[in-house]
Amino acid sequence: MADLRLKELPFELDGRRYLLRCNMNVLADAQDDLDGNLGRAVTGQANMKSILAFLAAMLNDYAEDMGWPERYTRRELGKKFSFQDFKDLPREEIMDLVINAVFLPAEELPEGQEEITEKN
Repeated sequence: MADLRLKELPFELDGRRYLLRCNMNVLADAQDDLDGNLGRAVTGQANMKSILAFLAAMLNDYAEDMGWPERYTRRELGKKFSFQDFKDLPREEIMDLVINAVFLPAEELPEGQEEITEKN
């Protein structure tokens, strides 16, 4: 049986330590921020807007769980980070959390099905 626990990524911002996780609430918040186009954000090369939207949604979701008042928008994060800061973000790991939440890993696919399919 597959491990259903959400994968986590430690992340520090503004003196707080977050655990980034991608759940349905994060996906829904990012979808709102990305004008309803979640599909394009999780396929192919993620752009700055997508990464910042997913990061903001994950930060806010964890802050809510912890009872912290901090909330971030994609645009606020874009103003907070320099281009070098953005390049230093764990962008690939952030998108791996998203892709893990949306797609089944190859080892969980039914036999004979090679392509990655969206989770139901």
